[in-house]
Amino acid sequence: MSDDGEYGGAEGSGADGGGASRGPDQWRAGDEPAWQDGERRPGQGSGRDADGEAGPDGGGRDRADEAERGERRDRQEERFREATRDPLADSGVPGEARTAARVQRAAQARFEIRGNSSVFDRTNFDRAHFGDVYVGARDTAAPVFGDVPEDELDRLRQVYRAPAGYPTLKRVLRGRRVLVLGGPPGTGRLTTGLCLLDEVTTAVRDMASGAGNPVPEAAEPGGRTGTGVLTRGRVTRLAPSDLRLLSADPDAVADGVLDGGGLLVQLPESAGDFTAPQELHLDALAARLAAKGSYAVLIVSPASPTGHLLGGRYGLACPPAPAGELLEWQLVRHLADCPDPDALGRGEQILKHPLFLDALGILPEALRPSETELVAERVARHVRGELRRDELLDACGQIARRQAREWFTGAADPLPPAPEPGRAGADGPVDTAASRVREASFRIALAVLDGEAVSSVADAAELLAQQILTVRMPGRAHGRPVFAEDLEGLLAACRAEVRTGEEESVGGVPVPVRTVAYRGTALAGSVLAEVWHRHHAARGPVTRWLRDLAGDPRPQVWVRAAVVAGELATADLGYGFAGLIRPLSVAKDTRRRFFAATALAQAAGREPYRSAVRGMVADWADAPVPTLRWTAALALGSGRIVDDTRQTMELLCGIGGRDEGAHALVASYGATRLVAGSRAGEAATVLREWSENGSAEQLDLAMLCAVRLFCARTDDMWQAEESDDPGAPPADAATSVPASVSRVWGPGGVRLAGRMPEQPGGAGQRARTGQDERPPVSRASVEVTDAELARRAHWPLALAVAVAVESAAEPLADLLWRSLANRLSHEAATEGLATWLRAAEADAVVPGRTGRTYVFEQVAGEEPADGTAGRRGEILQALLWLLPRLIRDRRDAERLRWLLRLMADAPEEPMTAAFARHVVAAMAATGRGQGGRGEEQR
Repeated sequence: MSDDGEYGGAEGSGADGGGASRGPDQWRAGDEPAWQDGERRPGQGSGRDADGEAGPDGGGRDRADEAERGERRDRQEERFREATRDPLADSGVPGEARTAARVQRAAQARFEIRGNSSVFDRTNFDRAHFGDVYVGARDTAAPVFGDVPEDELDRLRQVYRAPAGYPTLKRVLRGRRVLVLGGPPGTGRLTTGLCLLDEVTTAVRDMASGAGNPVPEAAEPGGRTGTGVLTRGRVTRLAPSDLRLLSADPDAVADGVLDGGGLLVQLPESAGDFTAPQELHLDALAARLAAKGSYAVLIVSPASPTGHLLGGRYGLACPPAPAGELLEWQLVRHLADCPDPDALGRGEQILKHPLFLDALGILPEALRPSETELVAERVARHVRGELRRDELLDACGQIARRQAREWFTGAADPLPPAPEPGRAGADGPVDTAASRVREASFRIALAVLDGEAVSSVADAAELLAQQILTVRMPGRAHGRPVFAEDLEGLLAACRAEVRTGEEESVGGVPVPVRTVAYRGTALAGSVLAEVWHRHHAARGPVTRWLRDLAGDPRPQVWVRAAVVAGELATADLGYGFAGLIRPLSVAKDTRRRFFAATALAQAAGREPYRSAVRGMVADWADAPVPTLRWTAALALGSGRIVDDTRQTMELLCGIGGRDEGAHALVASYGATRLVAGSRAGEAATVLREWSENGSAEQLDLAMLCAVRLFCARTDDMWQAEESDDPGAPPADAATSVPASVSRVWGPGGVRLAGRMPEQPGGAGQRARTGQDERPPVSRASVEVTDAELARRAHWPLALAVAVAVESAAEPLADLLWRSLANRLSHEAATEGLATWLRAAEADAVVPGRTGRTYVFEQVAGEEPADGTAGRRGEILQALLWLLPRLIRDRRDAERLRWLLRLMADAPEEPMTAAFARHVVAAMAATGRGQGGRGEEQR
């Protein structure tokens, strides 16, 4: 391949692909290496032998030149030995790159805030009477001053569905006269309280009904004018202006309740001027109510100033409503008058349809009562033909967005008064909204780290809370409460739950861990979209917080944060680039630069952001700042930024060839990631060409990639791909032909003829003529490749790619064979081949047998006890299919036999002779030394 273009190699390399002479240290792939018996072959195009001794036609160099040449050769060999290291090897966390790749796959699969998540409905859902559930009500409005009408109690009695634990609530209320019912807003706590009071005061209702009279009014308490105390009705509510009487005058509150009646009190979410009652005040209230035969239910939020009452003798948590049962019942109610006998069946099918569940984005069993009524009403209208499908799906998607808006509308109280002169710092005023700020911070942190360890989310939430509190009250140190957390109440308020999962935080080994996640995939994106789009003042603290998370040593934290940073950047690319990406792309810490590259790849997920990122990364690839080139190499390896694979490889080669190969390792890491996907055929073909006829820089990059392909596992490099354009051509139609002869896909799937991707320096795609014209290589199907590689995540990378991507098998085999025969890379490549043999042996062992028995030793028709029939031995089959393509002459066969003997004689976990003989026999059966290109079936 000619290197007369912009990215052919380092300036002045002198390699023109046309037979330029090579130094003694640049062996062409395919030449024979030095074997253990000491044989060497002289380098081609040189008058010296492999050791640098003077030939018969030339004079020898002095000892200084020989020493310098030896040091240079040692450095080159060391670089190939280091090719198995990941870019984060210096972080002190073993296996961090593999863990980062896994976390990135999980984050991209779970998290998405594009599309409808950033569109917000501005209508209000205020169709409630008193409760916030079952009848579509919300408990964010101020309590009603007066009695609860009997017809409303009758209606609630008909529609209410009692949750599990309801009998316990009723028993406690009857026995103690006062019940503190705890739960977040929207969980049905008000309706539950009203229904409890309705049941325990039935004697008053029955007495009035039997006499044929309306429910009598209670007498006014002595000395009061009636202001603030509800004096009528069987069930009454206390006005907000008189909540202070709960602690100041409990008797006055009780006197305003009808004998045998009930009182419902909703305590405020924040402190304000309200003095929270203590348990002794409730004791006085309960005693007075008992004398009157009356009852009281106090509604509190766990995170409110009165949340401590839930830990006392009167406190109980409001059990969650049976959302599934309630949803089905609401659907029956809304379709009761529909003449179509199949209407209910169709409605139930819609509730289980994947499209509906995806649009809803909240687990049906996690819906709140008011939301179940909304969903049932919309589904019923759709069944009747009154609502189109897109309108139904949009209405369901608004539930999560509306919930996020409610969470962050008025999430913090106004600032406290400014400190007096000389009273700053610890002596200054306390931010009374700190508890609500921490709750909001937990929701944001959970949106970023959804599904990760509880400890990770809690730590990240506190860091964000400190950032927000510092913005609210600069100059003050904000401490963290200790032993004051109510995790259960916080999870209920955030619609989240604790699960048991796995985490690879130490040594890359999965270990059990408690994780926390939203009860629905739409909530995380809705929270981030709400904060980023509607609360601009929060952007600064969130941006600084995400940058802080970039330095977290846990991949589960910084990779998730990087994916979120990339998504947020697309909402305002200029702001996101300046605040989240550019500062980290030039950081000294490799983890922070990895963060920036991951964010860039995420931001390039769709047009028009991909074009903007493409131009920026192309500039960075040729930038004078080394850290920018390092970040560009890692970003290019994602495969999301530059559509043309050959152009991407040339950019990576240009990065790796500068400054005497200072960034060759990270460039090879990026190029290897391109092989681990649907571009495998294209990328492997380019690497094979470079190993045959490329420049010195191209040869080095090809051999480094070959070593990585030998030594890496699939899940070290593979990332799930996605096609964001629904109208884009199928993946197998995409090719690596020059973009100048193809059409570019613009936003919305519109074909824009004549547009070419920008190149460094503003130039368009350079023309390729003559020897640069190559037949296109088909790009594999993204869906098929992802499925095949995901199934083989634990396989050696090259084996998995060769099996999964048909067009990659032959170029990969040629490339790997040349790395085994290359003087500099053969040692590291041979070690990689040994890892293949180890993996194949381990995979072929039949479990549950005494000793070590392999699948090829089983009796025909016998299946393993663990039910893995058909999967055991797959790696061995793939190895025996690909290995003949790496054995092309006698020396290749001798290398394999020598390696098998070495592994059989290993002091720790030696390979069995049976397995070694099986491999040798399989190679002999394929015609060893004849190229291995028989008609064996894959």
